[in-house]
Amino acid sequence: MEVKNPLETVYKLYLNDVYKYLLHLSKHPQTAQDLTQETFYRAYLYLDNYQGEKVKPWLLHVARNVFIDCCRKEKRHISIDSVDVERVFYSGQAGPEEIYLLSEEIHEGLKLLTSLPPKQQQAILLCDYYSFTYQEAAELLDITLPNLKVSLFRGRRKIKKLKEREAKR
Repeated sequence: MEVKNPLETVYKLYLNDVYKYLLHLSKHPQTAQDLTQETFYRAYLYLDNYQGEKVKPWLLHVARNVFIDCCRKEKRHISIDSVDVERVFYSGQAGPEEIYLLSEEIHEGLKLLTSLPPKQQQAILLCDYYSFTYQEAAELLDITLPNLKVSLFRGRRKIKKLKEREAKR
């Protein structure tokens, strides 16, 4: 069976991943939606440049470049007050209490993550949240593998210290 439109298949498979990644970067749902559409538009335009590597890392690389271009155009940092975590993480198997506790934990984690420099935020998101290998994350961020490891170590250490401070309160 031949696939009529491979980009449509890729769109259906990776739409949520690209959106969530851009939501973490932009901190604004509407901006993330716009950037997601721009990402798939650029993926369509640059499909000829796709060299057979894994699709998801390539799409997230395109998404990151779209976000950087947006920030350069706007010349400002985009922020938002909250994220609709329940909608994103609800699996249908957890009870209301579990969903509430999970959403609170995720909100706290996102608050801690936003206190880190952007490079450390992105490294932690890619490696810890999206489960990319260190090599894949380094390629996505256009940094060396040792540089990625240093960013992860420093970011995780800062988050651990912030959690310890919060626990003492």
